[in-house]
Amino acid sequence: MRFASKGFRLFAVGAALVIVAIYFVHSSLITASEDAVERSARYDVAWVGAGGRLEAAKLQMALASYISTKDPQAAAQVALYTEILVNRFGIYEAPAFRAFLNAKPGRERILDRAEGEFLKARPQLLDVESLADGDLAELTQRLAGVLSAVDRVGAEAHTESVEAAELYRQEVRRQQQLQRWLTTGLFVLIATVVGVVALQNRFLDRAHRQAKRNAVDFAHLARHDALTGLPNRMAFNETFERLIAEQSVYPDRGLAIFAIDLDGFKSINDTLGHAVGDLLLRAVAERLERRTSSLSNTLIAARLGGDEFVVVLDAAVGEDEVLSQAQRLLADVCLPYRSSDTTLMLGATIGVALSSTGSDAKDLLVDADLALSLAKAHGKGTVLRFDPNIRDTYERRSRLESDMRDALVAGDIRPNYQPKVDILTGRVIGLEALARWSHPALGMVSPCEFIPIAESSSVIVELGRTILETACRDALNLPEEIGISVNLSVNQFLRDDIVETVRRTLQATGLSPQRLTLEVTESLMISDAGSAVDTLVRLKALGVSISLDDFGTGYSALSYLRSFDWDEIKIDRSFVMELETDRRARAIVRLITSMAGELGIHVTAEGVETNGQIDALSRAGCQTGQGYFYGKPMPLEDLAAAILNSFDASQPESNGSVREPIAS
Repeated sequence: MRFASKGFRLFAVGAALVIVAIYFVHSSLITASEDAVERSARYDVAWVGAGGRLEAAKLQMALASYISTKDPQAAAQVALYTEILVNRFGIYEAPAFRAFLNAKPGRERILDRAEGEFLKARPQLLDVESLADGDLAELTQRLAGVLSAVDRVGAEAHTESVEAAELYRQEVRRQQQLQRWLTTGLFVLIATVVGVVALQNRFLDRAHRQAKRNAVDFAHLARHDALTGLPNRMAFNETFERLIAEQSVYPDRGLAIFAIDLDGFKSINDTLGHAVGDLLLRAVAERLERRTSSLSNTLIAARLGGDEFVVVLDAAVGEDEVLSQAQRLLADVCLPYRSSDTTLMLGATIGVALSSTGSDAKDLLVDADLALSLAKAHGKGTVLRFDPNIRDTYERRSRLESDMRDALVAGDIRPNYQPKVDILTGRVIGLEALARWSHPALGMVSPCEFIPIAESSSVIVELGRTILETACRDALNLPEEIGISVNLSVNQFLRDDIVETVRRTLQATGLSPQRLTLEVTESLMISDAGSAVDTLVRLKALGVSISLDDFGTGYSALSYLRSFDWDEIKIDRSFVMELETDRRARAIVRLITSMAGELGIHVTAEGVETNGQIDALSRAGCQTGQGYFYGKPMPLEDLAAAILNSFDASQPESNGSVREPIAS
């Protein structure tokens, strides 16, 4: 008994010593686990550094892509990764990453300097489409130092994390060996070991939950727009692919897509600044989210970038209801936006596409974009549903845009000429050059169709130069008293060095500047009156005449007469059409001619088609008429007879009656 008691005491003492040893070993393991949890933050440092490197590389590639292609999508990517990198600099402020930066002298200073340089470059990155090539080159060089610093810090974070991870693995292996020895050798103390394991699991579970929360936060940032909080392009693509897959399983389920683009946002952004533009985008997103969340059939509402938004809905509610929902959404977006000191008006245009039985849902987004493009081309501020004719229109537009440069080279686009006639004598005193396109496959293409296509691209500059040069050369084959008029579009005026173009053309063709009249519309003055007047003054200094076309259709026509010394104004055809039936139209024409006479400006009436209009214009004191009454636009070779006929008809008539048309 004594032996047993002694043995028990020895066992108890031994067990106690073992328990104490286990306690200390266990305490050591707990401390090591806590330290391991703390050191696991180094993996966050590595991820943060690696994420920065990846985002910096993406930004650099997007900027390079934009510089090489000038693609608006590439510009949108530049803006997207700029904002992501701004957020990344915010993540760099986390305590764990700051500890890593402070671990090495100079590292924090490098990153802070890079952040400062990047924030300075941020406005340019968000608006790269407005930068000239020289500014883009300077921005690229400036950005290289920033991205180099981000890459360097990210690489150092990765290297240190790898080295720390190896030490941690070695330590964990030693701890695991010790735990296995204790578990095997101290079976009688399994409860204690289980307690140790349970306690250790508690800490591991805590670290696991934190890791899951971090993963959720990162996933949210990756799939949501940083500015508006809406799902971004990545989230939209994932959701859209899933919906398409579901529709293949349930073909009776319909989808509807709203492609939404803001009207006038760029102007607000440029004039009031990006801060106001950002506030406006957030306000639009709030209205969009509020409206779509109230609809039971909304599947996703996202911002794709810039001022482009998209909404996907379940179309089971029916086509009429879907279109009604689009109209209500449009009305919400177009309501005034009020801030503390101003009220802003913003429009929007929506293209709608609905899936149908047998159609490919993958084409829905493209169809919605096509409908949006057509709606914007036809005046904006509307909801337009896609139909197959839109695709045909788009394909024809794409073909015309593709063929236009070759047509200019081949001479398929060239001027026809419409006479400008002295109303009293019937004599041709000038010709207006009007572009006409004879397509080898499509036949005659209306200028109402191809001119807007040219204006939406840089082709308008080449087209304008071609018509100007051809008209000047053709004028050399006409009597010297016949002047030539050429239209200048707003886009040509703004994109081209128009003064130098006219000077070189006159020099190359040898045409006297006094025979050339350049016609501009009031829309040019609306776009930038100060700059426009300066350019017009320089053009007039060349010796050419300047004509204000479509007079009376703008918003500030009288102020334009005061701002520049015009040689001619052309009364818009909308007034001429009503001369025989509307006394107010006659009064307006008389007022215009009287006012122009006081200012020493020549007056030409457009759209003249009847003897009655000629008679009314003559009584109003209008000197020159132009329209189908005198002749349609015609090729150069058909002009000779018309001009000759006008000279024959120029003899005065005894009874003062109006002349007959000189050409049909």
